[in-house]
Amino acid sequence: MEETFDELVTKHTRRELEEMALKYGVQTFGGPKAQLAEAILEAAKKQKEMSQPAAQEGSKEATPKQTIAAEKPKPKEGQPSVGKRGVMAKAAAIDNKSRELQKAGRSIREEGIKEMTKSVKEFQSSVGKMSKEMHSEARKMLEDGQQRLNAGLTEFRRATDDQIRENRDAIAKFNSGAREIRSSTETMSKELQRAGKRIREEGYKNLQNGLSSFRNSVDAQIKENQAAISRIDSATRELIGRANSFQEEIRRYQGQDLQNYIKDFYYG
Repeated sequence: MEETFDELVTKHTRRELEEMALKYGVQTFGGPKAQLAEAILEAAKKQKEMSQPAAQEGSKEATPKQTIAAEKPKPKEGQPSVGKRGVMAKAAAIDNKSRELQKAGRSIREEGIKEMTKSVKEFQSSVGKMSKEMHSEARKMLEDGQQRLNAGLTEFRRATDDQIRENRDAIAKFNSGAREIRSSTETMSKELQRAGKRIREEGYKNLQNGLSSFRNSVDAQIKENQAAISRIDSATRELIGRANSFQEEIRRYQGQDLQNYIKDFYYG
């Protein structure tokens, strides 16, 4: 194993690393590429350490003449030697570097798209949750206002009924003495009628004013809730538009900028 940790991570796909791990007897457990590369390097190091004693014993048995007469490894047939400084060597280096860039770019694109998709989903989920909470709060406020209105009407009816009963009792008491003081009773009865009328009129007027004030406050609250929901919807559309624009920029980069970069790298 002559490759370094960085070379294993950048040059090889996860599937290739898993195949290499199986060759060294390393179990793949679904971790990241970096963890898999570390396990491969550790297994290769142990295998190399185990093979060193056997190689040392074999070297002791070999004679000096055999060591001197050892031939240098020849290149395989059909595989031309490109050298280190020639044009073929430079072309081979450029090809290797191009493959490295393609693999690295593919990995970066995949991870970037995955992270961006995850962020957009999280944002959409949070916006939906916020919208539901706003609708729930608005509904609670309307329900609370309706309950308060019903309670006010009930209290007003109770007070009116009590007043009517009191007026009736007073009239009954005055009527009981009408036989003795008819003139004063008639005068008092008229005054009571006028007073009852004023009470009813003032009570009705107060009821109308209370209802009007409550309707105005409810309408104002509804308008505020609608404005808040509208601002949230506008902000949501703006953020989604930005996310879509960013996604289009990523696609444009994948479709144009990276291709132009590779074209410039090859052809200048």
